[in-house]
Amino acid sequence: MDVPIHAVRSFCVLADELHFGRAAARLRITPPSLSQQISRLEDQIGTRLFDRSPRHVELTEHGRELLPLARRVQSDHDELLAWARALHTRSDAPTLRLGMVASGSAVPTTNIISAMLQSAPDVRVEMRRLGFFDVEPALTSGDVDVVFSPWPMKLPSRIRVEALWEEPRVLIVPVGHPLAGRDSISIVEASDEVFVSAGGGDPEIVDWWIVDPRPDGSRPRRGPTADSVEGLLDLVAAGAGVNIGGEGAVANYRREGITHAHIDDIAPATVVLCSRADDTNPMVAAFRRTARRLSPLDTAAPPELLSR
Repeated sequence: MDVPIHAVRSFCVLADELHFGRAAARLRITPPSLSQQISRLEDQIGTRLFDRSPRHVELTEHGRELLPLARRVQSDHDELLAWARALHTRSDAPTLRLGMVASGSAVPTTNIISAMLQSAPDVRVEMRRLGFFDVEPALTSGDVDVVFSPWPMKLPSRIRVEALWEEPRVLIVPVGHPLAGRDSISIVEASDEVFVSAGGGDPEIVDWWIVDPRPDGSRPRRGPTADSVEGLLDLVAAGAGVNIGGEGAVANYRREGITHAHIDDIAPATVVLCSRADDTNPMVAAFRRTARRLSPLDTAAPPELLSR
């Protein structure tokens, strides 16, 4: 036996109203049509559901038993329709897939995303954290549309790079380290330290981050490597060495056992927005405009790679 959902809905409305005229008005059909639907439902089920007279309509005992079951069916059907509508809306919504690398998750990033959502409330943002050297493959494969990342990087011309803001570089040390508690230091004060650094990437980029060589020509001692901010901070907390990172990355990856101090005499890091140069997604263009509008920098050109 297959009971149509419209018959279930008609039964529930008539059970609410106990009046064919009012129930028919709610259902936007005529009273005779409603009466026919109820009669067909009763025939299908094989029992009377309502006692009818010219003056009143009442549920029978079987009608009262059916009512909670019918309401449940109606509710489940309404929920299914709502889910289907939401799915359709989500699939039609413009999408922006956003990647984050280390310092890219700083407060200015939040402000840019917030401004974008205010100007385009229907856009669906999908966020993904990326490793230090994942920017080019993630953009090229289409896994993400835009990426916030610290500069410097070496990227092909098909990747568009726009500078957004600068942030100081800091020395990250374990709690209890002789330099812990200092607000700022000179890079020469870290000459005797072992440096943990990003592994598996371009050596020139790694050299820039750990300032190798130093202004006086000396070379830092290198220690263990990691492929993520979390891994580097774990190594520092464990006492494996110290690290140089962007201030935003440290602020957004807080963990016990480490502290940091500004390094006064080295160049700051620059946070950039990367995207495919030939991307025609209007959401990408809108996001670029929003990011540039909120950027404190006078130029979108990233600094030269070899500026330490």
